[in-house]
Amino acid sequence: MLRAIEMGWFVINKYYTITEDVPVYAAALLLDPSKRDAYIRQNWADEWYESAVGGAREIWEQEYNVQLHEDVSTVTEPVATPVRHKDNQLALLMKDVEVKTTVSRNEDNFMGFITSSPMAINCTPLEWWCRFEQRKRYPRLSGMAITVLSISPESSEPERTFSGARRTCSWDRLRISCASIQMVECVGSWLREGHIVPLSGGGLGLPMIPSLDEDLEDQDEDLMDLIEAV
Repeated sequence: MLRAIEMGWFVINKYYTITEDVPVYAAALLLDPSKRDAYIRQNWADEWYESAVGGAREIWEQEYNVQLHEDVSTVTEPVATPVRHKDNQLALLMKDVEVKTTVSRNEDNFMGFITSSPMAINCTPLEWWCRFEQRKRYPRLSGMAITVLSISPESSEPERTFSGARRTCSWDRLRISCASIQMVECVGSWLREGHIVPLSGGGLGLPMIPSLDEDLEDQDEDLMDLIEAV
């Protein structure tokens, strides 16, 4: 039992150390509005804080802390143009007193965001950042957050894809082309995830069917059988 516990701690320390080599892990925590740097300060060792924040900040400075083509201070939320009558003085008055919302470049800043107090959200961090109000408020930071939080946090899915491709490329399919492998694995993934439903199951089948021409004879027979089946 003691040996198993020691090995468990060894593995945990190993993967915590690896996170320093890939700063996007720390960046994902820091860009989570419900965690930010308060989570790292509370749950990580003190000596890990600087390297974690430093790596994430380096990504921000090199890739996203750039001047946008348009002045972000003038970004406003699009609203439908109301129907106005010729002498609608009330509408003109309401327009004059309307509060003009602006976005400050200082607010759209990595360090300013992560050092703010965490807040509860009712969705995933990625969904929170994809909302219009966040993308308007943080036009540069939201780009970084959406990119980082869209990365798969584990390698199990890519490993399953490689394993599936190896089964597709069996010894009796040595002439199968790379394009055919890609098409087979893509269709298989769509089927497993429910993005497409076979015709036999009452669905619409594939979004498109290859046209029959002389080049079709060179396609892998197993690929065509799969396409015809759905």
